[in-house]
Amino acid sequence: MRLLLLLVLMLWTPLAAQTVEKRQLAGRPVILWMPKKTAAAPVVVFSHGWRGVNHQSAPLMRTLAKAGYVVVAPNHRDALFGTGIPPEPQVSFDDPTLWTAETYRDRAEDLASVWEALRKEYKPRVDPARLVLMGHSLGGYTAMGLSGAVPAWDRYGFKPLAVVCYSPFTTPFLAHGSLILRAPVMYQGGTEDDFITPPVARPGGTYDRSSKPKVFVEFAGAMHTSWSLLDPDFEEPIEAYTLAFLDHFVMGKPVAPILRKPPAGVSDLRFEE
Repeated sequence: MRLLLLLVLMLWTPLAAQTVEKRQLAGRPVILWMPKKTAAAPVVVFSHGWRGVNHQSAPLMRTLAKAGYVVVAPNHRDALFGTGIPPEPQVSFDDPTLWTAETYRDRAEDLASVWEALRKEYKPRVDPARLVLMGHSLGGYTAMGLSGAVPAWDRYGFKPLAVVCYSPFTTPFLAHGSLILRAPVMYQGGTEDDFITPPVARPGGTYDRSSKPKVFVEFAGAMHTSWSLLDPDFEEPIEAYTLAFLDHFVMGKPVAPILRKPPAGVSDLRFEE
């Protein structure tokens, strides 16, 4: 069954719930999800996980587009469909002390070049002052790094209003002590995400050491793949919490009740503003 789901992910082509564009931006293959009303829309820049692919979280991207966001997702060079994929990670995921500002800097450069090209080519349709950096797994690491967690990456000039990290790889930040972000951050994790979520959730871990405002939500039964097409069972709560967070910190709406009192299926919820 897992092999079948993997094949579906590899062969799947995005369907246009709103407007979907597959093209090149700054030399990178990207997918754009565009809302129906695109005058000065807020923007989500999404970074996929290690050996993921830019449409891996397409249902969420469609939901964001319906909510009025322009979403752009590039394929990084380590993507499933990329060229020259290395046989191993750039640096071991098991030894975060070896990670430096050079580790996966190419991902930071991808997002910076794509963001610059998007602002130029879609200028009337995007609002650069309302930027969200979003990522899954290593993409979460990338989003955090560009939001202040990797100080050397400040050169890329990102000033997000919000950062959303799905099952993010964060142990290098714990090893090097850099968790002062320039924007409110939401971490999402799962009780079955054994390698990634515990460092975020544990006392003195990523959430505790992150600057405010911050949110952590953990879904009972969610695995590392639950933020992708490989595991659609958690689409609705993932979307609900994402939109509640963005509604408040990007759209300026009041705090939604689910950020204060968790419904069934949420094993841990923390919110500090």
